[in-house]
Amino acid sequence: MTRLRLLMPVLWLSVLAIVAILPWGLPWEDRFVLPLLPIVAIYYWTLDRDAWLPEWLVFLAGLLLDVLTQGPLGYWALVYLATYVVAVFCSRLNLETAIQRLALFAGAIVAVTFFAWLAASVYFLELLDWQPYARGAGFALLSAGIVTLVVSAFKISAAPSRPVRLSRGE
Repeated sequence: MTRLRLLMPVLWLSVLAIVAILPWGLPWEDRFVLPLLPIVAIYYWTLDRDAWLPEWLVFLAGLLLDVLTQGPLGYWALVYLATYVVAVFCSRLNLETAIQRLALFAGAIVAVTFFAWLAASVYFLELLDWQPYARGAGFALLSAGIVTLVVSAFKISAAPSRPVRLSRGE
């Protein structure tokens, strides 16, 4: 495994956590979209069996988001660890088509978003408005669907590689 391959999950998670922290001028109702970006990275790199994404790094990314956005300490760290657990369970399934993988991702995003809403409701001791959470989940699903379609299109249009024969002489 090359060093770049080893560092890719760490770099992607770090970059997306920083993007989620930056003030983009979004309305208050749509600010839940940005913290879902690291969730997508955590899910993707946990499913990759060759990637190195330790639990402590996932926790640290969530804690960094909590501290720098002045949110409840440990909230995003808990949500990101829940994402990691969901992704570990999803990684045990063998799905062959892009539609199946996208459906599994949709289920994971819905489960994590529900958990995030439930944890925030428990923290504030009242049922919070679910619509910002649903908008964030919808945006994450739409983005993942577009990326999946683009990746699938490149795989379909790519020229098939020649099979390699590994035998000596004839």
